[in-house]
Amino acid sequence: MKELEQKVEFYDFVSEDFMAPDCPFSYSIPEIRQEIDDLLIIITPDSKSLMRLNRADRDIIAFIDNLPDDYDEDDPNQPFERWWWHLKAIKEDRFPRKFLPKLQDKA
Repeated sequence: MKELEQKVEFYDFVSEDFMAPDCPFSYSIPEIRQEIDDLLIIITPDSKSLMRLNRADRDIIAFIDNLPDDYDEDDPNQPFERWWWHLKAIKEDRFPRKFLPKLQDKA
């Protein structure tokens, strides 16, 4: 459980930094989010971690225009359900919106 909490905490930090243009962590977002997704298969998050994860996901989507223009890390082999592997397509509005996390806060 601690490992998941730490990954979510770091991802949340990255999402806050992502609000600034040319975030230095942009290139690590897919890997960090994938590590969390992999952990979610075996660990049930507590409500605080889940809320933090959802907020970080929303922040990444809300500030997608801050993704560097030279970002070219999309992985077309990943399914749309793993939206974090398609950040450039999201920024360029070429990604199916139905696979994006909801932007409104449900907490």
